[in-house]
Amino acid sequence: MSLHCLSFAAQTNNTMETYFHLKNNLTYRLNKNQLGECTCLEALRYLKGIYTNKERFQERYLKNIASIPELHKLHSYLLNNYDSVEAFSFKEAFQIESLGFKRMVFDSINITEMINNLGATRLQVAGKQVTRKQYDHFGDSLPETNYHVIYETYTIDGRLLELKLDINLFAVKCWCTSTNKEHWLWIEEEYKDDPLAAIASTFRFHENVIPHIKELKRQGDIMLVEMKTEVNPKGKIIPLTADQYFNLLTAES
Repeated sequence: MSLHCLSFAAQTNNTMETYFHLKNNLTYRLNKNQLGECTCLEALRYLKGIYTNKERFQERYLKNIASIPELHKLHSYLLNNYDSVEAFSFKEAFQIESLGFKRMVFDSINITEMINNLGATRLQVAGKQVTRKQYDHFGDSLPETNYHVIYETYTIDGRLLELKLDINLFAVKCWCTSTNKEHWLWIEEEYKDDPLAAIASTFRFHENVIPHIKELKRQGDIMLVEMKTEVNPKGKIIPLTADQYFNLLTAES
């Protein structure tokens, strides 16, 4: 059985029920053909917000349950209906009654859409001239490119999320002056006044690993790490500093 799919049985109302813990905080109730606090349709819409590409959905999610006979019905439903459903929109997420599922859906929603709807107050701005490696679709090296990246920190009133959050939330926006593409990431309050430290803090490693990193290559929320030597990770997990992040990062997309 996949490490991402664990099963257990429990007795409720004198009836034995079988549950499967799946990825992305979903629990499948075999007896009721239901996924935790939501229907299979709602779960699929939630998952589509995470796995926006069908091929990626099959490889990273469905592959884990395809070989389990008890989950064949669920597997078929998710696969056959993926193309016909839409991910939850920002406004639809507000209408979800279950607080737990609502929070899960908000985590899956594109942060850019959310912030554009809520509005945000800019706090600090910092720019950085960077040199990055480039690769073609076959992984072959292309000439390096130089460009200017702008990082901005923002605050968002947590009360606007209707999740009883009487706090401010913080995010960092990074955008390239040559392509005008932008990306948003949530950050902790301590980084709100330092945009370069804020973007660096979005990746964390065991502290004994950092001195042995040779290069970092970033693909959205995924960091590919090339090591000088193999290290057994141990100790505290800490964020990269701005100097570490920008000195080690050689490619991003």
